[in-house]
Amino acid sequence: MSLSARLPVLSCAEAAAAEAAFLAGDTSLSWKLMNLAARGVADEAVALLGRKPERILVLAGKGNNGADAFLAALHCARRGTEIVAVFAEGGPARAQAQRAWSARKPGVRIGVVAAANLRLLAAHEFDLIFDGVLGQGFHAPLSAELRAFLRTSESLRGLRIAVDLPSGLGDDATGPAFRADLTVSIGCLKRPLLAPNSARFVGRLRVLDIGLPLGETEEACVTATSLAPLRRPRRARSDKRHQGRLLIVGGSDRMPGAVLMNTAAALRAGAALVTTCLPESVRAKAAVAYPEAMWRGLHTERDGRLAAGNLKEVRALMADKDTLLIGSGMGEKSAKLIGAIATRASVALVLDADALRPSVITASKRAKVRVLLPHAGEFKRLSGRDASVIAARAYARKTKTIVVLKGPLTCVTDGLRIIHIPFGGPVLARGGSGDLLAGIVASVLSRRQELGLTPFDAVVLAATWHARAADWLRETHGEEAVRTTDLLAGLSPVLRG
Repeated sequence: MSLSARLPVLSCAEAAAAEAAFLAGDTSLSWKLMNLAARGVADEAVALLGRKPERILVLAGKGNNGADAFLAALHCARRGTEIVAVFAEGGPARAQAQRAWSARKPGVRIGVVAAANLRLLAAHEFDLIFDGVLGQGFHAPLSAELRAFLRTSESLRGLRIAVDLPSGLGDDATGPAFRADLTVSIGCLKRPLLAPNSARFVGRLRVLDIGLPLGETEEACVTATSLAPLRRPRRARSDKRHQGRLLIVGGSDRMPGAVLMNTAAALRAGAALVTTCLPESVRAKAAVAYPEAMWRGLHTERDGRLAAGNLKEVRALMADKDTLLIGSGMGEKSAKLIGAIATRASVALVLDADALRPSVITASKRAKVRVLLPHAGEFKRLSGRDASVIAARAYARKTKTIVVLKGPLTCVTDGLRIIHIPFGGPVLARGGSGDLLAGIVASVLSRRQELGLTPFDAVVLAATWHARAADWLRETHGEEAVRTTDLLAGLSPVLRG
């Protein structure tokens, strides 16, 4: 079974129907997929925990979801690990689930606790708690017994992993539900996980490809396979003019860091010819830090922002470029200069930070491609609407732009398609992570023809690369004692596996 670069967003009912059609009653294939899913869930759980668990709690239902949770626990376990299982509604009822629960691993102790005693387990600390009580077949309402069971589960201590969906969520149910730290959606991205009301239950979201042939939809999520264009060797007879000619304009005397991060990220992401315009006051230090780039020092006003008189020089520099990135660290008073530059830009245009203003969007219509990188506050400044996937799609359609709406679950939309990026996470909740993303997006966009990508696919690839590098940073260094720019060291490792 081949893995996909993108997986669709489907309702639980659609996902169940597609899975049933693929399996067609083949119990051998079903068992293979169950184990594949369990191993994937286990890998995600251990990656987030950061070590092999010693004590695991499995909250199980009667069906295959509970079996998935138990097999995931077995895959996580090593000799000496203790697994405690609690059946919310009695033991496994289906043959496949019974087969799963009969599995054993040498040196792993397995015990069962009655549901009535669940509250007593709150006195213990578990490394992992797997939720497999209810699966994609759940329909509201919750029974009184299950509602009480899930309420009691709130007091349990350990890293909480929802298998496929937090129990209590479904096509017609938005909670109450199991409160997860991590949800691993199996086969595709289940639509209930994207509902705003579900966020408090879902935690971090990952999507596991198990090889189901689900087709393509306008709304989807990426997988790590989507990085394939960057894993191929470069053309033997390629030269630097083919590998991205990028112009970056940004910074101010008071905020020089953002444009330096733009440049560092663009260079690390493969752009061959990077020219950066920034205040003359920091040009020499920038050139020492990143000698691969070409630096143009610009005049500044008395308040430190780039002066309007630089327009002619910037315009000349745009003539032979593939992409222009502008806005980072320039300050809100630079809107007029940014608009004047954007008006004259016919190349691909990446707008970030202080360039994300309605006047700039209006002024930049000559650009071949326009990419906007707003977080929630910047999106509201642009559109007048609270940030949401629906609002971002409508704004992209209205302005004929590509919008990268940054957040706990970043999405990319061109007004027709919506692609979610289920990677990254709170390690990115640091100043400068957006500046690195802007540099990576501009770099990949400038190389889109060489990579054989459309502008939209180039932006999706860049956002995925940035998020996967964030995962690498968390897995290798943790989420606390790291710097934003440490993420750049992960751009290469995530292409190797």
